[in-house]
Amino acid sequence: MDTTEVGNSSTQLFENIQGNLVDYLVRSLKKTVPGNHIYKIYALSTLPIVKTLFKTQEKKSYERKILLLLSEKKSSTKEEALMTSIEAHEYYMVEEETLNIYISKVDTTGCILLSTNVKDKKISATKQLISSYINYHLEEKTQPRNKYINVHVFARSQPQYLFTKSSKNLNKHILDDLGLLKWWKKVLGQAFITSTSNNLQKVRKWYYIPGDAAKSKARPLIKDNNNDDWIYGYPYNNESKVDDVIPKFDDDAKARWLDHLNDNDEHDESDKINVKEFWEMVSIGGEFSGEKIAGFFWVSVERSKSEDLEHETVVLENLKKNVGGIMLEEDEFLETLQKFFEMEFCNEEITLKSSEEWSKIFEDLCIQKGINDGVAEFIIEQSQIEENETLQKSVDENSSGNVQEVETSNNKRKLANPIENNRVNVNVLSSSLIKRVKRDKK
Repeated sequence: MDTTEVGNSSTQLFENIQGNLVDYLVRSLKKTVPGNHIYKIYALSTLPIVKTLFKTQEKKSYERKILLLLSEKKSSTKEEALMTSIEAHEYYMVEEETLNIYISKVDTTGCILLSTNVKDKKISATKQLISSYINYHLEEKTQPRNKYINVHVFARSQPQYLFTKSSKNLNKHILDDLGLLKWWKKVLGQAFITSTSNNLQKVRKWYYIPGDAAKSKARPLIKDNNNDDWIYGYPYNNESKVDDVIPKFDDDAKARWLDHLNDNDEHDESDKINVKEFWEMVSIGGEFSGEKIAGFFWVSVERSKSEDLEHETVVLENLKKNVGGIMLEEDEFLETLQKFFEMEFCNEEITLKSSEEWSKIFEDLCIQKGINDGVAEFIIEQSQIEENETLQKSVDENSSGNVQEVETSNNKRKLANPIENNRVNVNVLSSSLIKRVKRDKK
């Protein structure tokens, strides 16, 4: 794959929307998470690089990686515990005005420090963080504005993804294979229902579970399709060539098979494989063999055409702006991730120590980059939330899973099986004060 670094780091904020991504997440969580909490959001992002998603891709696209970490502070001692994290990769296909979002990983520590008990209800900060992240990109004023927005997920149950040894935390609720698929179906469904965008959008949703007897395993999910507009299947024409329509994301089961096709035949066997044959091959892979169940989710949104005359310029200008935390070159991003993975989260005591260590690492990075307010700290005081504000009030906070996937929608790679247009309800977030944690000047 072609990868080329673009531009320089910047701490500017988006000016076309009410604050940047992190500011938007804060306002959204204050609106949708019940209970009384003191939260902090840490955000790391990469400078954009040129990267291709398709072997046959000729037009330019840019990649940005984002890591979001949400922590909670004890109201009594002010000790801080990291609780949930999302890693997402964004791919901006400039000429097609298409944004592909690949949610690479989602994980929790199982450590939740509740200041106030919320009547027997699980706190759904993880789900709301995912929904808010997606909704930010659906906002009409978010720049760059893309005509097509596609979200891709590869859901496979694992004990841990981002928080090392968190699987040993007895308070962490690890969903089984089918439970994780149900969780993602609900989370993605709600994310698009609660979009704050006020224009008419065409929303299409698919999920697919490869493997022997997969359809029988998926029956509990399929039976709800008539009520939730999900389509069981995939958004590709069976006769299309794999290299033309299936994107290659990092750490994705499909990508591993694409590599296998390209690396094991000097005559490039992937040029001959169509979509139907590809899925038959994928179904015998390690993630789908035997009794294992893993699945793919795709959600596609089509909007009116962007009015930007210089769309590529707008894309680059905004990708060089900070999402609200620290922007790093990719090697720095990976180096910081490695430091994070060396920490452990096996119980509350160790989680508190690791969270303190992470806070210090992040603060040191802010000092290096000359950023005075890299962490957003905010208070939630929400004793009760109406059902029409969250639509799904009881998604378990301690779930763990990995996600990936959404497809491009130009003429060559258009998603299939459109359903009727859905008008998305408006849920305007009220303005709120966000406290930026400033480092002491030394």
